[in-house]
Amino acid sequence: MQTFNMGQVPPVTFGAGRIRKLPDLVNDLGGGPVLVIADAVLADLGVTAQLTKQMSEKGIPVEIAAEVSGEPKEALVDALCERARLAGARVVVGLGGGAAMDAAKLVAAIAPCSQPAHTFALAAQPLPKNGLPAIAIPTTAGTGSEVTRTSVISKTDGSKIWFWGEELMFSQAILDPELTLSLPPHLTAWTGIDAVAHALEGCTARTTSPAGMMYGLEALRILTNALPGAVADGANINLRANVLWGSMVAGLTLHNCNTHMGHNISHALGSLTRVHHGLATGLALEVSLPWLVSKQEGHVHYARAAEALGGAAKAESLPDAFSDLMRRCNIAAELPAGCESVTAANLSAEMQNAANIRMARNAICDVTASDFLELASKMTALPVVTTAS
Repeated sequence: MQTFNMGQVPPVTFGAGRIRKLPDLVNDLGGGPVLVIADAVLADLGVTAQLTKQMSEKGIPVEIAAEVSGEPKEALVDALCERARLAGARVVVGLGGGAAMDAAKLVAAIAPCSQPAHTFALAAQPLPKNGLPAIAIPTTAGTGSEVTRTSVISKTDGSKIWFWGEELMFSQAILDPELTLSLPPHLTAWTGIDAVAHALEGCTARTTSPAGMMYGLEALRILTNALPGAVADGANINLRANVLWGSMVAGLTLHNCNTHMGHNISHALGSLTRVHHGLATGLALEVSLPWLVSKQEGHVHYARAAEALGGAAKAESLPDAFSDLMRRCNIAAELPAGCESVTAANLSAEMQNAANIRMARNAICDVTASDFLELASKMTALPVVTTAS
């Protein structure tokens, strides 16, 4: 009999227009002042102004920090912690994609202790127990950060650092598909394929469990059915809702079982060059799946995942089933411009550093030094899109 733990899940408010519930949720957590940490683009789109109006009408003081652009840097997190202290924030809201939510959950956890973020990186010290309550409002459907106990930020040199612990869990989450309607097709695809990777890797991991299988296979079924349509018709609110829900369910898979080779490669690549995490993860998983299913271990899990993706219930069907979904989402098997300088040797080394190797060790088969180089070679052998194309 397998023994396993199921992580806690924050209360989730789901549905079109549910962002209007935010003032009530803030008051349930003790009221303002509120620090909203948001993607910079959301200020331009008027989303932060809408949120400020809703809060002001309820008499809740709010400060907007729409300063997240790409993966948040360590210095930004430290600055946002200071801003939370100066504002006397009692609640933190993360509004945006995974980067904004990762920043918000980390700020909420460590702001009261007045210590810099690097103090807690890679679990060097336990996270404080007296963090602020936080509310997640995703505007993309991919990371599942609203239901996970991890946060990823970057150091000045671009390398990624991880934080994890129950203290990073959001107190509440609002999933409003209307907030995802402005996401363009390519970002809908890239963020959505990240969710697929969370589900697929979680339900085929060394640490998978009945919880991981339950969440992961269901998320694969939901996303396979809804994501290509949402890429093609982003105005379809029902498809948007299904992708958003599937992303959260995939996040629960990640929360319970973690990821493995696809994320190991993509995080390593993202430390070496600027690349969208979802795109990198989809390409890395496509590269690594044939290698994974060639091993003896995990065939039962791979077969179930293949069936959930719409393929035959056979391990060897999994790579083609995943590639078919990638093509139906208009994701070509090619790296973006900027990746041409990445070598297999550099990528392999980054895959094995302390911030990334734990993911590789969660693969259901053992991964050797030569395996890292083989997979890095396959990844860097993909064609690179030129800036002129």
